[in-house]
Amino acid sequence: MNKKALHVILAVTTVVLCATTIFFRVKSDQATNNLRDSNKQVKKEKTKYEKKKSDISNNIYYYISKNGDEKTKPIGQQYVNSELLDTASNKLFGFVFNYSNSDDYRKRKDLASSIATNDVLNNKTIFGDVKGANVVDSLGLKSSLDSVTSYLNAQDNNSIKGIVIVKYVINSSSGAKEGTKTYNVIYDKSQGKFSKVDSINN
Repeated sequence: MNKKALHVILAVTTVVLCATTIFFRVKSDQATNNLRDSNKQVKKEKTKYEKKKSDISNNIYYYISKNGDEKTKPIGQQYVNSELLDTASNKLFGFVFNYSNSDDYRKRKDLASSIATNDVLNNKTIFGDVKGANVVDSLGLKSSLDSVTSYLNAQDNNSIKGIVIVKYVINSSSGAKEGTKTYNVIYDKSQGKFSKVDSINN
């Protein structure tokens, strides 16, 4: 075999190998993309399933809280009231601990008026005062709510009593500082508002 024929064979072989490599790489990329899309779809369907399961569970507890017997009704009521306390607490303390400037700081009371009575709104240990607003601006403070954990202590037809633990982050020019506050709370179900919020660790 002469050198020319050998060069031709080598060239053809190289082209075939390159084409084969490209083909399998494309197929591999397609398979990877298909797998990625499949995983996304699985996660999406799993999320939908978990939400539906949660909704069904909630509906069962709500039904039991109204129509259960002497043994099951208190269980349903405890679940419903725990969920109500958790939702209301997240709403209230979201207003309290999320602000970026003095204007935000001052508006917290107006925002929280939908979920708290005047007695709570006038509690300076929770909503501060003009001096607090000035400090926010002078120090460039920004606050963000991190988490809210509520615990049901007592319940009746009119109110829910519990303890709420709030974690938050204060940012300033000197850096970020994490904080935790604990509150005794009473939620008035007839008003749909907190009637008492007392800080345990000011």
